[in-house]
Amino acid sequence: MASKIHVNKPLTSRLIIELLDSNPDLEEIECPHSLYERTSNVYLEALSELGIRISTVAQRGRPKKYDENIKSEINTMIDDGLSPNTIANRLHINVKTVYYLKNKKLKQGPKSKYTDDTKQEIFSLKSKGISVKNISDKLNIPTRTIYHILKNETPMGG
Repeated sequence: MASKIHVNKPLTSRLIIELLDSNPDLEEIECPHSLYERTSNVYLEALSELGIRISTVAQRGRPKKYDENIKSEINTMIDDGLSPNTIANRLHINVKTVYYLKNKKLKQGPKSKYTDDTKQEIFSLKSKGISVKNISDKLNIPTRTIYHILKNETPMGG
């Protein structure tokens, strides 16, 4: 039994009756602003006559699970060179959460095993009209990799 309760379901006559039955000392119902706007004036007036206030919660959405302290701790660990997996294990949180909460850019993954000169040669050969299959055979690089480089890299120079 409480004098103040929070609801996150639309206030219907059935819900109001259940709330009053289980909380006879009810003085205030708190709900999100969006629910308050959708509540019938008839219900709001009836609750007012019963001496029950309806207040809205300013915060929108789900409450934050992690505060600024954990964010700064994650960023400090990143600065210290720890991997996201290590950070997740130390803080007992999901590795995706580490990526979500971080402020700083993490180091990129492994470097390409093909040099900029090799990539430039791929672009040059392609611009001369040589097929990806022939480029692949000439440079002994898988065709899939050639396509990847052509799609995701930028040619240098001109």
